[in-house]
Amino acid sequence: MSGSCHNCGGELADNAFGRQDRCPACGADTRCCRNCVFEEPSYRSECRETQAEPVHDRDNSNSCDYFRPYKGPARAKPRPGGAGSKAAFEALFRKDRPK
Repeated sequence: MSGSCHNCGGELADNAFGRQDRCPACGADTRCCRNCVFEEPSYRSECRETQAEPVHDRDNSNSCDYFRPYKGPARAKPRPGGAGSKAAFEALFRKDRPK
């Protein structure tokens, strides 16, 4: 089974995860945290591999020794804070709220 691009969801060949490889559909780097099986946004370092060095730019190519391509359907892109978090936060501190 081949993988899919973290950016556009396009299908990637098994050998398309080299340090210099890019998605043929959108040009995004393929050997990056977003395309790795260990990526987990809910973890502090966003990585389930505890020995890996923290990576700050998770969308661009890196040389992590623990990289393993995610092989499966495209995952949903993480959204910082979620869609309704700002509205929920502001609702907590509304001034017109009954006391």
